[in-house]
Amino acid sequence: MRVRASLPSTRPALTRAVRAVMAIARKVNGLGKSRADLEIAVREALANAILHGNGLHKTKRVFVRCYGGAHSGLLILVRDQGPGFDPARVPDPRHPDRRHLHHGRGLLLMRELMDRVEYRRGGREVLLFKNSG
Repeated sequence: MRVRASLPSTRPALTRAVRAVMAIARKVNGLGKSRADLEIAVREALANAILHGNGLHKTKRVFVRCYGGAHSGLLILVRDQGPGFDPARVPDPRHPDRRHLHHGRGLLLMRELMDRVEYRRGGREVLLFKNSG
């Protein structure tokens, strides 16, 4: 089971991509209890690519790859065409001076909700993995 897509950097495209990934997630055995977590993490990865990576430039694309097996879990890759970033330099949203902000929690949520998160290509690509079972 797989999804491969190239999306414009728009909010409606984000919603369509999340739906496509979640359609595969429903077919992976053992993800039932963690589907909500998975949806949040995927939405955050796509939002970061569209909003921060590509700056909502409709001419820039976001590439999504999702692979799932009935018993092997789910692998999601999101890549943007932006300048990239260093995830280690993103401030911790749990720090007292950042707790009142309404943004800046996406990377933390992805790390907490997924089994593995990797950044590649200078921060232009994120790999999310969720084990089944």
